[in-house]
Amino acid sequence: MVDKELVIIGGGPGGYVPAIKAAQMGINVTLIEKDELGGTCLNRGCIPTKALLKAALLYEETKTMSSFGVTVEGSKFHLAEAIKWKERVVKRLSGGVRALLNKNNVEVIKGKAVFKGSNTLIVGEKEMTFKNAIIASGSVAATLPIPGIQAEHVIYSDDALNLSKIPERLVIIGGGVIGVEFASIFNAAGSQVTIIEMMPEILPVMDKDLSKGLKTVLKKKKIDIFTNSRVTEVKKDVVVMEHNGEKQEIKCDTVLVAVGRKPNIEDLGLENAGIEFDKKGIKVNEYMETNVAGIYAVGDVVPTPQLAHVASEEGIVAVYNIAGERRKMKYNAVPYCVYTNPEAASVGMTEEEAREKGISYKIGMFPLMVNGKAMVEGVRDGFVKIIAGKEYEEVLGVHIMAPHASEMIHQACTALTLEATLDELIETIYPHPTMGEAILEAALSAKGKAIHI
Repeated sequence: MVDKELVIIGGGPGGYVPAIKAAQMGINVTLIEKDELGGTCLNRGCIPTKALLKAALLYEETKTMSSFGVTVEGSKFHLAEAIKWKERVVKRLSGGVRALLNKNNVEVIKGKAVFKGSNTLIVGEKEMTFKNAIIASGSVAATLPIPGIQAEHVIYSDDALNLSKIPERLVIIGGGVIGVEFASIFNAAGSQVTIIEMMPEILPVMDKDLSKGLKTVLKKKKIDIFTNSRVTEVKKDVVVMEHNGEKQEIKCDTVLVAVGRKPNIEDLGLENAGIEFDKKGIKVNEYMETNVAGIYAVGDVVPTPQLAHVASEEGIVAVYNIAGERRKMKYNAVPYCVYTNPEAASVGMTEEEAREKGISYKIGMFPLMVNGKAMVEGVRDGFVKIIAGKEYEEVLGVHIMAPHASEMIHQACTALTLEATLDELIETIYPHPTMGEAILEAALSAKGKAIHI
């Protein structure tokens, strides 16, 4: 007899969201989590970093308020108090997740799950069988084989969220989303920050105009950025790197390794269940099915974008398939957001991707410096870029650098999902004054008919 109808391994966005969805569809669900509900996203990633960033940016704003006729004297950034704020936010949201699971009658078991066979799990000392399973165990910070990387002053993202003091000189290895966000946090809080990135640009997966634009802004904030660079050694007070073929040393007191994350699949017993995987993660099809019937995998354990909202949607797709409603996962309208100041957000094709695929396209650009709301808020850096097909003018990609770009990108996600055209964006009425009007102007610009520039 099967013990469980559906077991979900992992209580992050890829676990608790499909657990609730499955329960709503009448499926009996058991959720297994070895740590805290909410996973990395809620406890050590998305949420706590944004809470600290908010605190740091408020402090940063006190230095520029005089332009608006506001004087703030004696402002200080208290890291310990900012961490307490972060912990209050995390605790409240984590409690909310537990309440939602309880409300939907999801059984929650705290423990580490290990596959014993293709339909059997061991959790602690308890053995259970299942009809269906979703693996959503997330990811862990990736490491690098660099001499000195094990030193005490070398930290990872989890450690950076609970430091006892602001580093005076912080070197960040990795210029991806994690590295750039932490650079913004500690720069705003008062650190001298240096980013070292192997690729030609920071944020290498984003549109080049977006990564170059944000790089320019970060440099204005006096963040040192070295691209085409490789760290060769970490010493007590310096990081040694090769930059453009030459050896350089960067002084530091703290080193943050932010080179991405890897699937958390070790010690899951995947071999015991016959589940196929490699170093990129568990192999799945477009239905989120593994090669073993009844077992699905979602989120950071599969080689798809490592984003909380992707994990949640993949989990929901898996649940629909478990319920017998065949549904495929679609990735054409996945938004990427970088929470810096200003923010960067992107959805759909980059210009580089369109060019590589041989797609004929047109581009519309609109700078925020001539947007009324941006002027009111003292914003000069930023833009909206739209990529559209040349013949039918369908929206292929939208890239935004602006305050609250992560909120503005929603309209672009809807546009791609509905296969909207430039004309449909233009025929939409936008409230004035808003920075969202820049989307309208970028669409007009792509047709050579921008009004306000």
